[in-house]
Amino acid sequence: MKADVSLYLDTRRALKDGTFPLKLYVYYPPKNEKWFPLDYSLSESDFESSYLAERPRNDLKDLKLELDAIVVKANDISKDLGELFNFRKFELKMFGSQSRTTNVIDFFKIKYDELMENEQIGTASGYDCTLNCFVRFFSDGKKEPVKFIAFSEITVESMNRYERWMLKKDNSKSTVGMYVRNLRHIYKRAIKAGLVHPDLYPFTDYKIPKGRKVKKALENDVLKVLYKAKLEPGSHWKIARDYWFFSFQCNGMNFRDIAELKVRDLDEDFFSFFRHKTINTSKDDPHPIIVPMTESIRAFIEKYGNPDGKPKDYVFPIFKHGMSPLERHKANQNFIRYVNQHLQKLADHLKLKIRIGTGKARHSFSTQVTRAISMEFAQEALGHASIKTTQNYMAGFNSAVKFKMANKLLEFAD
Repeated sequence: MKADVSLYLDTRRALKDGTFPLKLYVYYPPKNEKWFPLDYSLSESDFESSYLAERPRNDLKDLKLELDAIVVKANDISKDLGELFNFRKFELKMFGSQSRTTNVIDFFKIKYDELMENEQIGTASGYDCTLNCFVRFFSDGKKEPVKFIAFSEITVESMNRYERWMLKKDNSKSTVGMYVRNLRHIYKRAIKAGLVHPDLYPFTDYKIPKGRKVKKALENDVLKVLYKAKLEPGSHWKIARDYWFFSFQCNGMNFRDIAELKVRDLDEDFFSFFRHKTINTSKDDPHPIIVPMTESIRAFIEKYGNPDGKPKDYVFPIFKHGMSPLERHKANQNFIRYVNQHLQKLADHLKLKIRIGTGKARHSFSTQVTRAISMEFAQEALGHASIKTTQNYMAGFNSAVKFKMANKLLEFAD
């Protein structure tokens, strides 16, 4: 599929000299269209006698060639983009002068569109927040938000000023680091595209800050209090607690992966899943994470899920068929918020001096497994980014060992 392009003389309002602005009309099926202004203004007669004429008179032949060349270029760009077509990419390739294509803002917007098309809603949101933050920084002290940030403005000095600016606004070093890493990725893309000279790259000398926040896993005494607490069946506290321990037992399974789990992923002795966070970013074929189907895991699925549904049905009632990617993202965020809020209230009620949320399940699992077996087993079970290295250890851990570890996770409850 490619866009349809044509030239259009906008006769709605004449310019001071009596001519009308010429525009490039781009239509992308089924209902997307846009008009791009061109550096031409023509009278109606000249437009008809040049672009619309099969054989224009001598003084208009060159004009027709120029206008035809615009249409040919637009068609070629549309064809090259193919299914990846969107208006920002088209505009950048069609009209981007050297100065315009080195606008950091444009590159961020293109990255955002790509992520949204790839249904990576959370990551897209992160890049959008990053862009808004840098626009505020470079607009600081100006009357209007900046619309252009040159890559040449991203220097070691400006990054140091940005870091100080962020910290003064009570942002953590982790947040600063996350935003700067996103900017670094954008910078590398511009260099790869040949639009920015590699010598300008500032991140060799600028050290990206790292947060030193200590992630504390829950110890067995706290896990036991939470797990053994007598709760009213069907209460918010019990539902939140049960989902948290399901995540804990299932290799610290991310809550997005719980929501994405489908009946076809379940088996008699194991169930498997691909991490939503990395399935679209891994350069190699992603490896499934295997979870032993222990009695407690099976009981949870029977109680809260739909294990007997159709293969494509979701196991848990978090997502519904027909949801858009954005709707699934919002539903997942709402469910995480629900679990976090009620789990913290439960912990406070039990007088446990802890901060607890869905992420603690994953960290607590990794800590327990590392202590009981090895770091390598934990990496495999968690499906960390270094999955290629992790999979080299798979042969060393057979099914019996995996079942032993899965059952060992709840030994504190005995």
